[in-house]
Amino acid sequence: MRLQDFDTGETYTARVLSSHRITPGSSSEEVREIILEVDREDFEYKPGQSIGVIVSGDHELGHKHHFRLYSVADTPDHQHGGKPRVTLCVKRCNYIDEYSGERYQGIASNYLCDLREGGGVTINGPFGIPFEVPEDKDADLLLIGMGTGIAPFRGLIKHIYQDVRDWTGRVRLFYGAQTGLELLYMNEEKDDFTQYYDEETFEAFQALSPRPHWADPIAMDYAL
Repeated sequence: MRLQDFDTGETYTARVLSSHRITPGSSSEEVREIILEVDREDFEYKPGQSIGVIVSGDHELGHKHHFRLYSVADTPDHQHGGKPRVTLCVKRCNYIDEYSGERYQGIASNYLCDLREGGGVTINGPFGIPFEVPEDKDADLLLIGMGTGIAPFRGLIKHIYQDVRDWTGRVRLFYGAQTGLELLYMNEEKDDFTQYYDEETFEAFQALSPRPHWADPIAMDYAL
């Protein structure tokens, strides 16, 4: 489905509760964990879904109302005054035009990364089919993610070990990045996955690029 095919008619206001960089300062990649509080008590979502972010204004490139999707990076949280909280994992993106050589900032990612506590943002959704945990708790799960693609798996793994409980199937997470600095939620800034290392059923495999300063992709099996 193309972005223009999503329904952006019904929108909600959200407030930034916190925004923290989760890649070390020595990394060339800035990725931030942004927690939003949605001003609508019945806003529901599940692990595996995405929310839309709408950036209004006159943009040099793109539409007047710039729309992008971001995967939810945590389980639903309604414990604070009834208003739901949504966690996003956002990489500040820029790209260089291959013809002109000019550098352009990604509209939505830079907008979100520049927001600070108390700032407002327009969202909608949720979109997409949520991850359905198998009814058979003996089922084995193979999860493969790269970069910010770790976001939906972070929520799913937390849901399995926090909410489902008594999970006996093997959970294997294969996670890739250019260097160890970009292993989100597995680095010195934030290492959420260590809390699952004591689980007999969980194991994470890190795949780092043997050419960390090259932009071309590396096959996952070669990087392991």
